[in-house]
Amino acid sequence: MHKDLKKKGKVTSYIGHIITGFCALLFLISLGLCVVLLFRQLYYYDIEYLNIVESSGFSKEEILKNYNSLIDWCMPWVFTEFSLPTFPSSSNAIIHFAQVKTVFNAILYAGLLSGIALVPLLSKKSNTKSRYYIAGAITLVIPTIIGVYAALDFNKAFVLFHKIVFRNELWIFNYKTDPVIEILPEAFFMHCAIVIIGVVLIGAVALFVLGRRRNL
Repeated sequence: MHKDLKKKGKVTSYIGHIITGFCALLFLISLGLCVVLLFRQLYYYDIEYLNIVESSGFSKEEILKNYNSLIDWCMPWVFTEFSLPTFPSSSNAIIHFAQVKTVFNAILYAGLLSGIALVPLLSKKSNTKSRYYIAGAITLVIPTIIGVYAALDFNKAFVLFHKIVFRNELWIFNYKTDPVIEILPEAFFMHCAIVIIGVVLIGAVALFVLGRRRNL
């Protein structure tokens, strides 16, 4: 009887470790998305680095105006209809950006709830190093696998991501009807992915460091 209870306690604890890991992963992905959306200097840098002015044919001022408007609209506290200051948008593009906004909101809200859940999951005095190590391993292994796959062929990973998340072809824009695609090169999205994965990996390292400081 005592052995059964002890075994059950270990299983319950292990499940808690896994839940903690996935909560940490969701929270860190959400945090990475916040960095990408709010730290707009990444895009400002890419305007020069990726020669977006030359490749798109638009002035830097017009690019910034439309990009900032797009990101502002994606914020969860904005409820206006989608439109860009100087770029026209097709009905397909409007639907797609609405879907993008929904996905962003879902990630941000899931991250918020996961962050709240992490407080009790990580603050228990009875927690051992294993909880931090297992949680850290989950947040380390999953983004590493995704990162390696994307590094081998980002275009393929980019297309697969859109097929899985959106399950339609509305994200395939015609630059003639939706010139916004001209100012959003694939390389910029790759840089965004690198930032998000980087944030997750830093969080994983933090979990390992915190685990080392826990008493057995």
